[in-house]
Amino acid sequence: MPIHLHTLMLTFCLFILLPAQVLADEIGRVVAVLGSALAERGEQRINLSRDDRLYEGDRLVTLEGSRLKILLRDETTLALGQNTVLELSKYQFDAQQSDVSLSFLQGAFRCNTGQIGQQKHPNFRIETRSALIGVRGTDFWGGFIFDDDLGVAMLEGKGVYVENEYGRVELTQAGEGTTVVQGRSPSNPVQWKPAKIERAIAETEVPEQL
Repeated sequence: MPIHLHTLMLTFCLFILLPAQVLADEIGRVVAVLGSALAERGEQRINLSRDDRLYEGDRLVTLEGSRLKILLRDETTLALGQNTVLELSKYQFDAQQSDVSLSFLQGAFRCNTGQIGQQKHPNFRIETRSALIGVRGTDFWGGFIFDDDLGVAMLEGKGVYVENEYGRVELTQAGEGTTVVQGRSPSNPVQWKPAKIERAIAETEVPEQL
């Protein structure tokens, strides 16, 4: 009996000493890194490498000339361009209904939704300083690389909406984009010129073999 009690006490002590990120469920992993990328996790700043685990609340940061690609648990992929900051604020994935919230602060990203995008009413949003991006299941791009205003383009899929306190627009056709100037409603959707689409995609291109 004393042996069992000692074992239980030792297990309990080990449990409370484990770092929070070990006890938490991972929500994704790093697929590829080009250059230098970090995860800010509490007071820690972790240099990211391929196959590193990611957790809810991680703030991802890419440095000058760097790229990062991650895969979330539902097979959603996110590619981050250089000088990008994106926080994995909330990630609750369930086969029937999910709740995902990301915070995009600067730079550029490309997102291709996985199983969440196939749900009937996906609750997947990306908050920015200019507007909220609501995702319905799609491959789309967002960034501040064009005149420092938020640009959002739908590449393919069901579409996205972009809204703030001044208005809301829907992007439903491949190649459609909107621009959000701080303090104004999102511009009416227009077909982005091929050169603009190409520049946006190139900004977030990450070779997966890295």
